[in-house]
Amino acid sequence: MTVEEQRYLDECSKLLNKEQLDIVTMAIDYGISLASIRQVVKSNKNAACMKEIIFSLMENVRQEVVDFLCESDFNQYQMKEIVEGLRVGLTLEQVKAYAVNDMSANRMKKMRIQLMQNHQGRMADAGGDNEVRAYIKSLMEVMESSIQQFRESNERFDTLSSLVKEHVVEEKNREIQDLYENLKYKDTKIRELQEKLSERDKQIADMEAKKAIKTRESVPAGQPQVEPPKFLESELANEEAQSLKKRMLGWLLSGKDMQKDMLEKIMAADLSAEQLEEVRKCIESGLKEKEISRVIKNSPTPDRMKKMREILLLMTQRKAGE
Repeated sequence: MTVEEQRYLDECSKLLNKEQLDIVTMAIDYGISLASIRQVVKSNKNAACMKEIIFSLMENVRQEVVDFLCESDFNQYQMKEIVEGLRVGLTLEQVKAYAVNDMSANRMKKMRIQLMQNHQGRMADAGGDNEVRAYIKSLMEVMESSIQQFRESNERFDTLSSLVKEHVVEEKNREIQDLYENLKYKDTKIRELQEKLSERDKQIADMEAKKAIKTRESVPAGQPQVEPPKFLESELANEEAQSLKKRMLGWLLSGKDMQKDMLEKIMAADLSAEQLEEVRKCIESGLKEKEISRVIKNSPTPDRMKKMREILLLMTQRKAGE
């Protein structure tokens, strides 16, 4: 090994790994020129690809072949098929017919063998025209094979794309239909609740009307109905309200599911008879104590308490329907 070769080997030992350094050492020992070795090292190939290029240099390939291999992105197996094709006598132009990055080494091997067979047939045939026709035929076969491979891949992609598209559209249609059915079911439930509330209000109005008629009928015939003096109306109204409130609280206290702290909240709120009536309806409708606390908070009007009760019932029904 010359001094220059030893110096270059020392430089490579600082840049290359052990496998790459062994290949450079092998190339120097074989007698390959430093210029060619430098070209292989500068190509930044891995050890396996460097080895295939060095083997091609050992076969005395032309410089254009070395340039082609160093500038390409082939893996070690693809390079092996390229070098093998050149070794058996194929020209670089013929090798480039199958030297494609996207083509696997196995596929390259089949095309190389086919080109070799055509090349051997041309060598046996002395006629120049037959040689040209065979060469063109081999190229056409390679092109047809590549086109067929591309067409098959494209057809598989179109089929897969169509299946995926149909599946996505069908799934979206199913989701839309389910959403529509769910909304329709909830709208029906809301209408049924509204009808029940309307019917209940009508029954209460009828009961109050019947009670008023019964009260008037209880007065003896011919005896005029004596109305209380104006200054007593407010006192009588307050007494009636206090009596009704006591009856409402007694009914609430008799409930088995009512917690003591909830009863204390209702009594502390100092609700009117109408407000207590709304609390009673909340309990009958099955609202929870937390929801009833929200209804009586800040002592709203009976009408507002009624609206809040209806809203809470609708929300409960919607959650149950989901």
